[in-house]
Amino acid sequence: MKGLAELKNKIVKVPHMNIFKIGTWVTMGLFATYLLIYIFVGQEMLNYFPLLILFAFATPFISLMMSKASVKRAYNIRMIGDGEARTEKEKLVVDTITLLSQKLGLQRLPEIGVYPSNDVNAFATGASKNSAMVAVSQGLLNNMNETEIIGVLAHEMSHVVNGDMLTSSILEGFVSAFGLIATLPFLLGGNNNRGRRAGSSLMTYYLIRNVANIFGKIVSSAYSRRREYGADKLAAEITDPSYMKSALLRLQEISEGRVSLQDSDREFASFKITNNFSMGNIFGNLFASHPSLEKRIAAIERMENKNVY
Repeated sequence: MKGLAELKNKIVKVPHMNIFKIGTWVTMGLFATYLLIYIFVGQEMLNYFPLLILFAFATPFISLMMSKASVKRAYNIRMIGDGEARTEKEKLVVDTITLLSQKLGLQRLPEIGVYPSNDVNAFATGASKNSAMVAVSQGLLNNMNETEIIGVLAHEMSHVVNGDMLTSSILEGFVSAFGLIATLPFLLGGNNNRGRRAGSSLMTYYLIRNVANIFGKIVSSAYSRRREYGADKLAAEITDPSYMKSALLRLQEISEGRVSLQDSDREFASFKITNNFSMGNIFGNLFASHPSLEKRIAAIERMENKNVY
């Protein structure tokens, strides 16, 4: 079994967020939004472009800023940093996050917590990599060994250093903006003197809105699955593929037994290392926030075979 001592002398190539790539992505999104307004709504609505963007991005960014406070309340998280760890495994969590933070060049140590749940899981949240929080479930501490816990924490720290919470909020904002553009003509069409036409426009509005929400969910879920592959890959690079593989194999074993989950475990499920509430059929996989554990394990095994670490 591998442990934390093995990683202390490992040289880590610190990844950096590609600001140019994110800037290009945001610029293209703004241009596409502007163009869609011109095509579907009309030139006169371009005057309201800044207001539409503000409205579309308000909810995801407010949620991002409040994410730490929200999850602390939702999960009854007990903070274990600053010498508050009560057990050896809690101390292992603190020591691992501290070591990885140093190696990844974070200016501030993430807040570290444990939450009471049978769900064998962990998640990271926060507005930026220097104001993040990483939390693990009691079920994870009870059911995983040192190597597996380190693999899980490396995955969550990969989300932190990649800025995945921010990029997810940007995507959510654009999905919201495109949905507004698609439905706005029908909503405005309801403002006329004929009740029948108004009712028809309103019905069409709700139909188009639901269709837009479905396609938006498909897009955001596809990005979430790609994000999970990326976090697995970086976790394997900053530790060793064997850490990430052991964690995923253990999660697979536990998921086959289906531990008893609580309703509260559904909250923020898409931000965890695995989503035990994801649907397993082909159609459901379009909306799954995580790839299957089998596919994630196979990706790590390809890394092992190529010695890419």
